[in-house]
This record gives sequence, C-alpha cells and structure tokens, in this order.
Amino acid sequence: MTTLTLTDWSVTEWLLTGNLFFILLLVGVMLQQRVRQKNDLAELRQTIAVLEQGHEAMSQSTIGIGRRIKQLEKQPVAAPRTMSETDEMRFAQASRLVGMGASASDLVENLGVARAEADLLVSLKGRATA
Repeated sequence: MTTLTLTDWSVTEWLLTGNLFFILLLVGVMLQQRVRQKNDLAELRQTIAVLEQGHEAMSQSTIGIGRRIKQLEKQPVAAPRTMSETDEMRFAQASRLVGMGASASDLVENLGVARAEADLLVSLKGRATA
C-alpha cells in the first residue's frame, strides 16, 4: 500500500484544493455580508418607523393649526391697541436721547426699544436736522 503525501499531488489536485478553499472563504464572506445586511435592514426599518411616527405627529399638528386658523379667522378682529403711557414716555425719552446724539444701539441697550424702532427714530431725527 502506498501513501500519498502532499508532494505527490499533481498541479490539478493543488488547483482543485486551492479553489475549494477559495470558494469556502468566499461563501463565508458572503454569509457575513448577508448577516450585516439583515442587521442594516432591521435598523433601517426601525428608523423608518420612527420617521413615520414623527411625520404622523407633524401632520396632526398641522391639521390642528389649520383648524385653529379657521377659528381665528371667524372671530372678529380686535381694534389695534393704542400706545400706553409707558410707551409714550419711552418714545419721548428716546426722542430726547436721539436729539442729544444717541445711536440706535444706545436706545436698544438703555431703553429696551426694538431695533427697528430705534433705527427709525435715528433716521427720522437725522432727516429733521438735515
């Protein structure tokens, strides 16, 4: 009885064995990728479910806002409010400060006047002196 050793193999046998190991390795890699894809798919499905819930909530709130707007449109519009005494005093003080050379930033910082109002006061005072 003769025993075959690895050195007795022909080139064909070596190629077949190498190809077999390569195929086994390839199958292992493909199985690993399939498992990864299943995990990714599960994660994507979970993300889609969360997004769908958020979308549903936003849709419901949009519908609610639309209903509220319709209710408000049906209500009579209140007359615009007039300036209160404190507003008038603040406006008078702002006008005096602008007359003394205050900038819009000064009015915003010291009196709490809105930036647009401060810019308007400075602009109007500048035109009046020009």
